[in-house]
Amino acid sequence: MGGPRAPRIDPGKRRTFQRRLLAWYRVHGRDLPWRNTTDPYEILVSEVMLQQTQVERVIPKYHEFLEKYPTVEHLADADVADVRKTWYPLGYNIRPVRLHGIARESVARYGGTIPQDEEDLLSMKGIGRYTAGAVRSFAFGLDAPILDTNVARVLHRVFLAKGDPKRSTVRNTLWTLSAALIPPGKGYDFNQALMDFGATVCSAKRPACPACTMRTICKAYPAQRPDVSKKPKARAGR
Repeated sequence: MGGPRAPRIDPGKRRTFQRRLLAWYRVHGRDLPWRNTTDPYEILVSEVMLQQTQVERVIPKYHEFLEKYPTVEHLADADVADVRKTWYPLGYNIRPVRLHGIARESVARYGGTIPQDEEDLLSMKGIGRYTAGAVRSFAFGLDAPILDTNVARVLHRVFLAKGDPKRSTVRNTLWTLSAALIPPGKGYDFNQALMDFGATVCSAKRPACPACTMRTICKAYPAQRPDVSKKPKARAGR
C-alpha cells in the first residue's frame, strides 16, 4: 500500500501558511533559553525536559541541570540516582534515566557527541521520531519535520479538520504534512514557529480564532471557534 500521503495542498495555501506563520513568529516568538544555543546536547536536554512539562517549569531546571552536567561526558559519568535527584520535581521520572542512558551511549558509540543522522539518533534508546527531528532541526539546522502535540493540533485544524489526530493513520498524514510544509532552508524557524503558534494561539481548549492569522485558510474555522458569548459548559473532547 506504500507510505502515508499528505493531502493535496494548494501551492497558494502552502505559501500563505508559510509566510503568515513566519511573519507571526518574528513578532511573537518566545524568548527561551534553549533557543540561544545550537549545542546538540543542550537541545537534547531541553527537548527531553519539555516532554509533558510546561515551559515555565522547565526553564529553571534546565539551567540547573546544565550547570551540574554541562557536557555529555559529565552526565554519562554521573550516578543515575543523582541525576534523578537533580531532575526533581519535574516528574515523569523515567526521563532522566533515559537521558542518562543516551549520554552513556553517546560516549560509547560517538565519542561524546550527539549524532545528526536520523537513523543514528533513532537507534539510541530513548530517542523517538519527534526528538530526533527536533535535534536535527534545532541543533544542526536541517529541514527535519517535527510533530508534537502543538504542531499536530495546528496542522490538523488548518489542513485536515477531520479524523482523530491520535489515530496512527491520521498521525502519519500529519508527519507527512509537517515535512512537506517546511520552506527549504528554514526548518529551524518554521518548526519553532509551529510550536509557539500551537502553544499560544491555536491552543487546545480556548484557541484565539478571531485574532488568528490563519483563520481565512483554516479548515476548522469557524467550527473550531469558541463561543465567547456564554461560559463554556462541560464538553466532550476538547
